[in-house]
Amino acid sequence: MKVTLAMKPTARSFIPIEAESIVPKNFLAGTDLVVWRGNRELRLDEVFTVTVEGHADRSENVEVVLSGDDTFRLKRVGEYMEAGKITVLGNIGMHCGNFMTGGEIEVRGNADGWLGREMGGGTIICRGDAADYCASGYRGGRKGMTGGTVEVFGRAGDFVAEHIAGGTVIIHGSAGDMPGAEMHGGTLTVHGDCSRPAANMKGGSCYVFGTAQGMLPTFRKIGTVQHEGRTLIRFVGDVANRGKGNLFVRDYVYLD
Repeated sequence: MKVTLAMKPTARSFIPIEAESIVPKNFLAGTDLVVWRGNRELRLDEVFTVTVEGHADRSENVEVVLSGDDTFRLKRVGEYMEAGKITVLGNIGMHCGNFMTGGEIEVRGNADGWLGREMGGGTIICRGDAADYCASGYRGGRKGMTGGTVEVFGRAGDFVAEHIAGGTVIIHGSAGDMPGAEMHGGTLTVHGDCSRPAANMKGGSCYVFGTAQGMLPTFRKIGTVQHEGRTLIRFVGDVANRGKGNLFVRDYVYLD
């Protein structure tokens, strides 16, 4: 079953829409769903032009397609998603894929903050850029991603994969400050540059195929290794946290 939700144009396009109801399993019982714009509860067909093709009796056989110029206003799409697929043809708002445990989300534009927040399984693909806290925990918490895969084909903002304990995060571009901070497990790969990677890590593996700016001095240099045809410098740490994680970088520059 394919459910297409095309956002209707609105003059009040600056108001975000809380859309946690948009997960594949909810469409098995029809499209009688609601979203919130500010303090107003709205039926799905008040915000979207809804088209349904085919039939499904299991959520893994449901694909939801979101389109329109204002999809960046949609928050919490795919929250607690367990199966099926969501395809966003443009940009998406904050908290997409919160607590996701299965299925696939593909964002063909950019993603706002906390993409894949605290996810435990499934796959998220972002074709554009991802803002701060991608695959991380929420502010003040100590729980990040525990499973699944997040792949960003553009760049990522600050604190990508903060508190990650499992799963895989791949950033094909550069990342901002503190990627992999407080890592406990899992794998983070940054194909470009970043700054202060893996700060205070205890476990897991972080790969930086570019330059690690502001490299922290609390990592113990081990030597060089070959990984995916590249020569990387291996560090162990963060020794300030009695950590035994692995940090691999192509090049690095220490803090002044």
